[in-house]
Amino acid sequence: MSEQRSEFAAAIDKIVADCNGRLLWVPYSKDKLTKEAARVLIEQWSSFTRHSRQCWAYVVGNCPIVEVRKFIVTENLYEEEAQEGHSHFEILVRMGMALGLTRDEIVNAKPLPTTVVAMHAWEALTKNRTWYEGLAAKLVLERTNDPNCGNFSHDEAERWMRQLGLSKHDTEFWWMHDAVDQIHGDGSLKLLESHVTTDVEKQAALRAAEESMMAWQVYFDGFYYEGIERV
Repeated sequence: MSEQRSEFAAAIDKIVADCNGRLLWVPYSKDKLTKEAARVLIEQWSSFTRHSRQCWAYVVGNCPIVEVRKFIVTENLYEEEAQEGHSHFEILVRMGMALGLTRDEIVNAKPLPTTVVAMHAWEALTKNRTWYEGLAAKLVLERTNDPNCGNFSHDEAERWMRQLGLSKHDTEFWWMHDAVDQIHGDGSLKLLESHVTTDVEKQAALRAAEESMMAWQVYFDGFYYEGIERV
């Protein structure tokens, strides 16, 4: 891999790591996490998980490159949604029920205004931009689970077990993302590096990554404030 492409990957990861460092939720969940706040996260992730599938479908629809479409359909659509007993949404529901939520409360949770704003941003980034801007906007969300970019799901899994008394089975949602998103994120980034070669394309992809992570911050800060208010 050329030095230039490596610089591009490093720039992507810096955007992700910088955002992770700004999230109010990260220091809060380290030692102050409550069940009330965790329930808010589950309720808001309910909307995000289902909306994410739509955004990936937009990227596929906009992309003319078979290799890229095949990867997304296999890894981000089929693997996350269609495998019997392994739907990411169903595993999220299980974690929420372990915290005392009902299935109905999770499925029909009302999105916070900040969640809606973030989802509008991701929809615009994936539906109305080029395929590579959409891919950049989505892959950075998976890169949040890379050890160099925040190790988010791994840390949350340990924190939820330690502070909320949940088991590893209860927190499978976090452990699963810790594993698969590193595969998904690495694969998507390599494809982006392979097919985005001009400076104009790279700058557009990096800008989309920045906008996506700003939406991530809005999304997280929304349920952080809602969570601490419920305590």
